[in-house]
Amino acid sequence: MKKKILLVDDHDDFRSSVKDYLNSYQLDFVIFEANSGEKGVVKASLIKPDIVIMDISLPNENGFESARKIRKAQPKCKIIILSLFEGPQIKKEALKIKADGFVGKNEVFEKLLPLIKECL
Repeated sequence: MKKKILLVDDHDDFRSSVKDYLNSYQLDFVIFEANSGEKGVVKASLIKPDIVIMDISLPNENGFESARKIRKAQPKCKIIILSLFEGPQIKKEALKIKADGFVGKNEVFEKLLPLIKECL
């Protein structure tokens, strides 16, 4: 059975680029998408992903809050936090929600795939 990855980001072009990048490796997973934290939480409850890749800067409900909800409902789901900002406060918040990884958006194409493989 293929592993399921849920990619949550409100920027369509970025989501599409990350999805194309990951799919280019033809690994054994399927990628689902959501464009808001709220939709990510709902979709996660429906598809039960193995990994959630969550941007933190989302409209309405931020990615940390959405990730907390997913973590509470699905404790075995791996969560990778994405952020354009990489300061110590962001990483501290990622640790608080027990994220399984953190990737800055400026290095997503170098660091995301190895982190996903580590989580699988």
